[in-house]
Amino acid sequence: MLPGAGHRMTSKPRNRVVVFRLSQDEYETLQAACARAGARNLSDFTRSKVLERLNSASLEEQIAVIQFQLNHLLQGVFHAETKQP
Repeated sequence: MLPGAGHRMTSKPRNRVVVFRLSQDEYETLQAACARAGARNLSDFTRSKVLERLNSASLEEQIAVIQFQLNHLLQGVFHAETKQP
């Protein structure tokens, strides 16, 4: 099992295939990362990392929106405070 990967069993069959090419250096880097993580195999490792990244990207987008809204609120508070006598 991968640390922090949330290795969830899915009730849906995995019947879709994704194919992409790597250089020899990229492949060796991926294999080394897989071995360091103690993953069962390269497919499981790659799938979990891709899905993990997609989920974290969504979280990063949500954080960016919240930061924007907070900055907007703080600017409003700052302007309101500077207008008071």
